[in-house]
Amino acid sequence: MPPATGARAVPGTPGAYFALLVGAVLATGVLIFFSLDLSLPGRMDAVQSRLTVCTTAFDAAAAALEAQGEADDGQQRHALAAEYRSCLRPAFARPMAVAAGGLGLLIVVALALYLAQPWWLVRRNRARRLSPDLAPGLIDDLEQLHREVGLARAPQWWVAPLRGTPSGQVFGLPGRRRVQLDAGLLVLRVTDRAAFRAVVAHELAHLRNRDVDLTYLTIAVWRAFLLVAVLPVLALLVHPTLLTAPARWRPAALSDELHLLVLLLGPILLVYLLRNAVLRTRETHADVLAASAGDAGRALPAILERLPPRRRWLDRWSDHPLPRDRLRAVHEPAALVIPAHWEMVAAGLPTGVLAANLLPVAGGGLGVDPVLGAALVGLLAGPWLGALLALAVWRVAWATSAGAARSGPVPAWLSYALVLVGSFLLGTQVALVTVTDGPVPVGGSDPASTLVAGLLLAVAAVGLSAWADSTARAAWTRTTRADTPDGATSPPRPRHRALRATLVAAGLAAGTVLAVWLPFSAVRFGFALAWGPAPATGDGWYAALGMVSTADLGPAYRFVHNPLTLPTLTVLWLVPAALAWHSARWRALWHAVLVGLGSGAVAAVIGALLPLAARATIPEQVRQAVPQPDEISFGAVLDNATIAVGSVLVALAMTVVVAGRGPLRPPLALLAATVSTVVSAAAVWWVAGPVRCQTGVGLCREAVDVGGLARTAHWTLVQGLLVAVPLVLATALLSHRRREPADAPAPPGRRAVVATTAGLAVLLAAVAVLTWGVGTSAYETWLRGTFG
Repeated sequence: MPPATGARAVPGTPGAYFALLVGAVLATGVLIFFSLDLSLPGRMDAVQSRLTVCTTAFDAAAAALEAQGEADDGQQRHALAAEYRSCLRPAFARPMAVAAGGLGLLIVVALALYLAQPWWLVRRNRARRLSPDLAPGLIDDLEQLHREVGLARAPQWWVAPLRGTPSGQVFGLPGRRRVQLDAGLLVLRVTDRAAFRAVVAHELAHLRNRDVDLTYLTIAVWRAFLLVAVLPVLALLVHPTLLTAPARWRPAALSDELHLLVLLLGPILLVYLLRNAVLRTRETHADVLAASAGDAGRALPAILERLPPRRRWLDRWSDHPLPRDRLRAVHEPAALVIPAHWEMVAAGLPTGVLAANLLPVAGGGLGVDPVLGAALVGLLAGPWLGALLALAVWRVAWATSAGAARSGPVPAWLSYALVLVGSFLLGTQVALVTVTDGPVPVGGSDPASTLVAGLLLAVAAVGLSAWADSTARAAWTRTTRADTPDGATSPPRPRHRALRATLVAAGLAAGTVLAVWLPFSAVRFGFALAWGPAPATGDGWYAALGMVSTADLGPAYRFVHNPLTLPTLTVLWLVPAALAWHSARWRALWHAVLVGLGSGAVAAVIGALLPLAARATIPEQVRQAVPQPDEISFGAVLDNATIAVGSVLVALAMTVVVAGRGPLRPPLALLAATVSTVVSAAAVWWVAGPVRCQTGVGLCREAVDVGGLARTAHWTLVQGLLVAVPLVLATALLSHRRREPADAPAPPGRRAVVATTAGLAVLLAAVAVLTWGVGTSAYETWLRGTFG
């Protein structure tokens, strides 16, 4: 088995770079086509005029409602907001249509160029099918080579008689792969047969790596991007009246659009660098496979050593790798899996630009509530960023397990997350709407708000990255020395579909977080913490308790009234649990469940004692006081205090699990949080509630109220996660250097399987009920403003 086979289990850099290329082209294309439409004469003035008309009409209607005393009518406010969005929709219809049409044309041109590529190569090189009579034994050599490389099906062999270079080229559509041999390569077969076999093995390795389509799609996307997006917009920036008055060009027009031209050069350069990265890395991956293909690849290192070195600094960013990089890849194949930090920049920067440009028009352009429109942008961008971050962390975890990478002073999962968030925030600040004095998409107009918003996003990204690292390490398995023919330990391999499940879970988590974070990031002090109102009567610790227990946690209520919160948390612990089930780590699952059950039991005891303590310490006149409009009742203080206790215990349960040992601590901490949340919510309703009712301290609840139970559970969970952030981070940093114990071969027994399956079924059923219970409040929070 070739040494690179283990690395093939992990997606390498060509595929990752191609995904980044597509994302950068889409983001840059939207920016270019929006700019293209708004840069036409009169277009920006028309948008501003429409905005003025709609704002004037909105202000007049709002003043009329206030004069009629109906300013607080929710239905009237929703209807007024809907009319305002309907008024604004025509202003955004044309730019969005231009962007959609431009992207559609770009895709069509790219596909046409890809399909025409084989015809063009044959025509340009004047290639023809290789004749068996051209050279004695040539066909037999080629057939032997394709078997050594590991191809089940031989490609078509072509020859380019007019090309004197000793090289080849693989091309062709699926089902019709072709390998072109230059005339100089056939001469090399006579002079240096080993070198000839190595070069052909390299070309066949492209087929084995399945990067032929990736290569020519990359070339086609780049050329379509130049033809459809870059050249037209550059022409119109230089000559804005090219379409309306081509003979009236003025030199001053170029200076007027210079700032927009500079703004576009950065994303265009990024697309070009990603195009080169795809083409460059595919060569090194082919070298690795060719060098491991038996006798055919043994001469490849010598050929690479004879290649002339390139001295220019920019050559490292070209579409062909440096000879020293190719040699390093041959000698250290596992190092190819390690992603560069600039991949995170390539992912975050264009996504930030795209999100910032779409944020102001997402509501009006789609005809929906602005918060919902911004959330849809987050649901679009979040899975992309989360999956790419998880993929990068997964690749580093594999390389570390294979011995190709070492843990540095800063964990890779930490540095990748911070670079991704930093590049995303930078993208929002260099977007078109920001440069042209539009709304600042992060933090409103206040630097402190920007800092807080960025810090919270960084904390979420670091948590997701740590989870991905833990999940990846749980997925690796090593074969024993007896399982390998040479007695050596083979590289680790992931279990079936492990990576796919990890990427889906990471994408879901990132989409859920960004859908809530993005709308509030555009509001000044959107993440501010405000204390709640004071109780009706009472002072001292009781008043402080009431204000703290009802504190406004910014966008926290958007996570509470959200049908994605609990399912996302469940997926984040369920995927690693499934991966670790057949190893000794299954015992850690039960430890996390027991910690969660213990936390919930303590919440039940404290919840039962709180009403008794309140009756003993708080006078009856305070408990019976009627609250004013800006005050809260004693019952609300007691409810919120009970939920706050459950939240603190959720955070403590997570901290206890993180302080333990084993690679599964982050996901198992989420498992403990889920169990603790479910048990704590049940304790609030069926333990603390009856005690309060029997003692006469507060009002009695209905026996079954799924909606109220679900909201209680979500508030407990969201507040618990917020409290857990500093505790878990501090604990994780203190235990980072702790030596992990080796896995013992102790698979779960039959009783453990039955008990665990039953327990997980009950827990998943509870999660489903609690998720369904917030459906009504989720509609009121997210959809009422759009659909009424």
